[in-house]
Amino acid sequence: MKKLLTGLIVASGFAAYGQLPYNWIMGVNPGWTAIAGSGATLQWRGACTVVSTNCMGTYNNNSNSYYVSPVIDATCPNASTISVTFTAHGNIEFGYDFLFLEYSLDNAATWINPYGVGVGWTGNFGNAPGGTIPAIVLPATNNIRFRFNFTSDASFNFGGYKLTHFDIACNVVLPVELYSFTGKRVGNVNQLNWTTLSEKDNDYFDVEWSSNPEAQIWSTIGTVSSNGNSSDQQTYAMIHSNPTSKKNYYRISQVDKDGTRRTFEELVLVDNTMKETPLKEVINLLGEVIDADTPGLVIYVYEDGTKVKKFQ
Repeated sequence: MKKLLTGLIVASGFAAYGQLPYNWIMGVNPGWTAIAGSGATLQWRGACTVVSTNCMGTYNNNSNSYYVSPVIDATCPNASTISVTFTAHGNIEFGYDFLFLEYSLDNAATWINPYGVGVGWTGNFGNAPGGTIPAIVLPATNNIRFRFNFTSDASFNFGGYKLTHFDIACNVVLPVELYSFTGKRVGNVNQLNWTTLSEKDNDYFDVEWSSNPEAQIWSTIGTVSSNGNSSDQQTYAMIHSNPTSKKNYYRISQVDKDGTRRTFEELVLVDNTMKETPLKEVINLLGEVIDADTPGLVIYVYEDGTKVKKFQ
């Protein structure tokens, strides 16, 4: 039975490139080879400047065709793996018509579906420009080929998929892979914890605090030494002993042994305006219970009976 890949259409990008990238140029024939098994051929459609089973109207029923790449040199000078994505828009019959992506490491002698046999895309990819699949990670090699396979059954046809991008990029390994970063109020201090999945040539972490992150005003509250090179999970902690009684924002910067500094995008908020007593409900000025995310002036009512007015 064919399986469905749904919910995969999200934005994806790459922070660094090596010898690659390989990519299709929007509106330009990528020059792959179309192989028709039956029905409409999956190919470059010059009239609508996309790769598709059909330019206008609907695709044919009982189709089975391929669009095959040449041999691609996907080696990377500083990475052992590559990331592969494609972008598409359009619609095919959900659960009955499919688009598959496969790759070959032996010049098309055998083909491998990275998701497993019979697993492909079906249903709605959305309107143009559509969506990009999450990256498929494959080994970096100087001899790789790809092919798309489109199949349709004997009934019902739709507007088909329009493929506009196919990209390959090197997966450059960052010195530190941050897995989690959390913070909470403990008594009169704020407890910060973070976890890394891997570290290479990392010297230390610089922990920064701000009460106004929008203005990019940050102050270092301390440093924590790295546990050393590791491909295993590592955990770290720090106490902020003098937080404000308002909202406290935290971020982490990682510093290499050569002094290179990288700041992670993840921010942690510890709101010290909130009481440690469990919250009972949030009400408006009329005493009506409202959602905790309601903007404006609201009143937090705690289990011990105290009330705190907040403007949010």
